[in-house]
Amino acid sequence: MNFSLEQLEAFTAAVENGSFSGAARKLGKAQSSISGLITNMEIDAGFDLFDRSSRSPSLTQEGKILLREIKAVLKSHDHLVKKVDSLIRQVDNEIKIAFDELSFPRGILLKILTDFESKFPTTSLLLMNCSHNEAYQLVQNGKADLAITLAVQDYPEGVLFKGFAHVQYSTVVGIDHELANIPAVGPEELAQFRHIRITDSESGFRTYDSDLSTNIWFTDTSSMMVDLVSQGFGWAELPIHLFEHRADIKRLTTRHQAVSFTQNVDMVWSHDASLGIAGEWLVDEFSRIGKTLI
Repeated sequence: MNFSLEQLEAFTAAVENGSFSGAARKLGKAQSSISGLITNMEIDAGFDLFDRSSRSPSLTQEGKILLREIKAVLKSHDHLVKKVDSLIRQVDNEIKIAFDELSFPRGILLKILTDFESKFPTTSLLLMNCSHNEAYQLVQNGKADLAITLAVQDYPEGVLFKGFAHVQYSTVVGIDHELANIPAVGPEELAQFRHIRITDSESGFRTYDSDLSTNIWFTDTSSMMVDLVSQGFGWAELPIHLFEHRADIKRLTTRHQAVSFTQNVDMVWSHDASLGIAGEWLVDEFSRIGKTLI
């Protein structure tokens, strides 16, 4: 028993359009052709798929059982066709992206991914949430094809980068923190309170590169940074996009820097990487969107 793709399409179209004539109109075939395709399916199956006792054919119990399986087969076939087309066009089969949420708004990333999905439906994505230096390290180690991260002063050999956006930062505390009541704070006030900072598993305690406080708590996730600040454990420098809609976090007025200050954002990839059409589209789209954030 071998059902043809044409038969499966005729069956599904008849169900979705409520009649054989509706299926014929949708598929651009004669009604007799649709009827013949479905009748031959029933002959091969050995049972009726449609109850024709009323004016509009309805699925039999057997037809209802097969409907889900037939839809799955058609969906799989459609995916196969798109995959073959992608291979012909040299579209990436999969792309691994390392993403630092301190560097780029998640909402904008999701908008880019929505457009990506519509253009490259068969390309698999692996999205890795990274912090501090971890994003470009994954590129360096071949575990990521592309990274979005805060710019660093020097990248290792073989790692290429492109500055494509800026992100605005501010010094913040929880609304009930003692610093929240000071009209304008400077380094001497900040030094008296705990500094909440980001790190990664490789860097660990980064006490060597802070001159604002000796009392420091570290975390490797941006969400934990936000929670620690909101709960009053200390102050932090955070991108505005992470706290702008939170009523429990206050932006401090500082004497030693502007109320908001800029951090550069880089796209990073390996010199040895070979991005296909989908990967190149991502690079171009991040670059285009990034210009609106500068």
